[in-house]
Amino acid sequence: MISNHSSQSHLNHDRFQFPSALLPERNPILILNEALDHLNVPYDVNEQTIENFLQNLKTFDTTPQPVYWLMMARLFELSLILAGHYADNCEFSAAGDLLVNPRKVLIHRKGYPYPLRKPRHGCLTEQLNKKDTCRKIVLFQVKHDVMVEVAQPAILPYLFGLIESSCQITTWYLHEAQERMKKIADTIGFLSAWSLSKFEVLHHRLQKMSEKTRRFVADHQCNFDTHYFARIGWGIHKLLENPKEHIEFLSQ
Repeated sequence: MISNHSSQSHLNHDRFQFPSALLPERNPILILNEALDHLNVPYDVNEQTIENFLQNLKTFDTTPQPVYWLMMARLFELSLILAGHYADNCEFSAAGDLLVNPRKVLIHRKGYPYPLRKPRHGCLTEQLNKKDTCRKIVLFQVKHDVMVEVAQPAILPYLFGLIESSCQITTWYLHEAQERMKKIADTIGFLSAWSLSKFEVLHHRLQKMSEKTRRFVADHQCNFDTHYFARIGWGIHKLLENPKEHIEFLSQ
C-alpha cells in the first residue's frame, strides 16, 4: 500500500473549486458529490482534501436541507476511511491527527494582545520556554498565565458532532460511525503494541508470519471499504432528483 499523507493527488482535489460558470445552473452540492465520486479513495485523499471540500460545502450553506447533512455525512465517511487506512498502514500520527489531535490550538497569554498558534505536534512548554527557563517556572506560567483554546478540533469528532447534533442522520449510522472510530483507536493500540512504526516493518513481519497469525492481525485492523461512502453519494444524487425520496441514512 502507498501512503497518501504527504503526497499530492493527481486529481488535484486539494485545490478543488466550484467552476464559476456552472454555479448558476447546477446545484453546488451536486458538483461536490460528483467530485467526490471521481476520487480514488483513499489514495487521492488527505486531511487537506477533506478540509477543502468542507469549506466549499459551508460556502453554500443550506443547513435546513437534508441533502446538506447527507453531504456532511459523506465527508465524515471519507474521513473515517482515510483514518482507518492510515492506522492499518502504521501511519499513527496521521491517523491521530484525524481522530484526536486538534487542527488548530491557540495559546492566550496574559499581557499579550494576540494568541500564539501551537505547533500541531509540538510541546506547549517547549514552545513557551524560549529562554531555557527552569521547567517548574514554565509549568507555573502555563497553569496560571496561559489559556489554551481548541479553535479547530480534529476532523472526525468535529464532523461527527455536526451530523449528530443535526438530528438528520439515522441513529444506526451514528452507532456504526462510533464503532468504527473506536476501531481506529484499537488498531493503533494493537499495532503499536507490536512495535510497528511504519508500513515497511509491518509488511516485512507479515511475510514471516503463518497464515493464522496474518488473519489474526487482519482481524485487528480497520479494513474499511467504500461501501457506505458510495451509498451516501448515491443517496445525495437521488435526493437532489426527488426531494421526497426515502434515503436510508436520513431520519424520517
